[in-house]
Amino acid sequence: MADPFTSAWDALTAPGAQFEMVDAEVRGVPMRLFKNAPPSMRFFWELAAAYADRTYLVYEDERYTYAETDALVRALAHHLRDVHDVQPGDRVAISMRNYPEWVIAYWAAISLGAAAVGMNAWWTPAEMKYGLEDARPKVLIADAERVERVTQVLDEVRAGGKMHLLTVRYDGDLPDDATRWDDVIHPESAPAGLPAAEIDPDDDACIFYTSGTTGFPKGAQLTHLGSVHNVLHIAFMQGVAAAAAAAENPAPAAEGDAAAAPPPPPVIMAPTPLFHVTACNCLLHPATAAGGTLVLMYRWDP
Repeated sequence: MADPFTSAWDALTAPGAQFEMVDAEVRGVPMRLFKNAPPSMRFFWELAAAYADRTYLVYEDERYTYAETDALVRALAHHLRDVHDVQPGDRVAISMRNYPEWVIAYWAAISLGAAAVGMNAWWTPAEMKYGLEDARPKVLIADAERVERVTQVLDEVRAGGKMHLLTVRYDGDLPDDATRWDDVIHPESAPAGLPAAEIDPDDDACIFYTSGTTGFPKGAQLTHLGSVHNVLHIAFMQGVAAAAAAAENPAPAAEGDAAAAPPPPPVIMAPTPLFHVTACNCLLHPATAAGGTLVLMYRWDP
């Protein structure tokens, strides 16, 4: 049973193949890496420009194409850099439900080389204070529910350093140094490209917090290198399975048939929060890389 998988594995990782692997050292640890891996997650977002007219995000009755989302990502990325001086190595916190703005904020932050800090949306004000003081983001992007909570501890958080608040889907009174998303993010006038950024593969792409079952939650740092390889491992796993299945059950060739049509882009529902690796790294990333559609929900509802 293992022979078709072994043969597919060997073929896909052979020298010159799509998933050729090489020995490398990462932070002093020997590892096997994909030779052709892109240097950062920004590559996948720039690649997604080719899917311009495809539907990218679905949220209730809202629909965003890749082109529409890209304009919002570019607008936000330039706003973060030009107005708030967000640079590679800085952090941008995201605290909200699985709204489309979560995805837009994520790609804008990591495309700048900043780490996207996914904050647990169930956190209480005291827990938000802990996470913000631990991560020290330059900007917090939060929806209405999280704005109501964080304003209770905002002065204490800011006592340790400046932090701008960008509010999403929020109509209440704004605290000091806060703006509304719709007032500052203008996709129609966004520059044609993302801001230039030098991103090292070992730079943090995102920081997600553990549950804190036995103590304070810990910010788990995921690098661009690790995130890129997770996407490639998912693609590699699918490639091995498809090649092994084809070897075991070869389809008879029909005379005059054209090459088989490529499968349609995937449509993936995210039933879990984007502040967790399941929805972000294992659903959002591969869906984007494949030009697929990500369906978001206000809350899980079978």
